[in-house]
Amino acid sequence: MIVFFLTGLMAASCASDREQQTGEAMDATREAAVIAGTPVTDVDGNTYRTVIIGDLEWMAENLKTTTYQDGTPIEYPGDNMTAWRNNQLGGYAWYDNDIANKAIYGALYNWYAVTNPSGLCPAGWRVADHEDWLYLTGYVGEQMGNKLKSRRQVGSPFGGEYDTMEHPRWETFSVNYGTDEFGFGALPGGNRHASGTFVTKGANALFWSSSEISEEAGYGWYMYHGYYGVDRGFGDKGAGFSVRCVRE
Repeated sequence: MIVFFLTGLMAASCASDREQQTGEAMDATREAAVIAGTPVTDVDGNTYRTVIIGDLEWMAENLKTTTYQDGTPIEYPGDNMTAWRNNQLGGYAWYDNDIANKAIYGALYNWYAVTNPSGLCPAGWRVADHEDWLYLTGYVGEQMGNKLKSRRQVGSPFGGEYDTMEHPRWETFSVNYGTDEFGFGALPGGNRHASGTFVTKGANALFWSSSEISEEAGYGWYMYHGYYGVDRGFGDKGAGFSVRCVRE
C-alpha cells in the first residue's frame, strides 16, 4: 500500500446498449456479494445498517452519535477553533459546523473521542482498529477503494439515483467510481484539520482506526474520488475523521 500522511494531521446522459449491459452486470455482481447484518442502534437512537464482509460485521454508515456509550455527552467545540485545537478528551464536529451534514455524512471525531474509555460505539461494537482495516482491504482485494465506495457519484455509470450532484455523493472521475460491491457504502465526508478548518467533502473519505502510532498520531484509512485503492495514513490525533464500528 502507498502510505499517505493525511492532511490535517501532523458522463453522457444517454448510455449505449453495451454500457447499459455493463451496468446491469455490475449491479448483479454487487447484489450477489452483499450480506446484510443486523441493524444496530446507538445511545442517541440512531439506527445503522450493517454488512458482513468475510469474518467481520461492519456498520454500513458513518457513526453520528453525540453521546458515549455510558451516556456521557461528547464535547462539541462547534466553530470555536481554539476549543477544537485544544481538545484532548474527545470531540466531534459536523462538517462546516452544519448539522445538515449529520444525516448524510455522519460526524467527524478526533482520535481522543475514538479511544475515550466511555466508549464511542454502541454496546457490543468497537471502533475498527488497524488489523480490522487490514483484513477488510485484504479480503476485498484489487480495486478495493472502488469496491467499497458508495455508487452515489457525479456521472456514475449506474445512472438513475446514483448519477447525482446532490450530497451525499462522490465527485466525478472518468475511470474510478464506486461499485459498492460489498454494501460498505463509503461516502466522502471530508475531514476537519487539527487546526479547525474543514476540507475535502465530496472528494475524500478519511476513517480513524483505534490503533495508535505515536503520542501525536493514530492510524487513518483514506479513499479518494480519483483513486481506486484504500491507503493507510498517519493522522494527527486532533484531526476529525469519520468512524466505522465493527461488531465485537
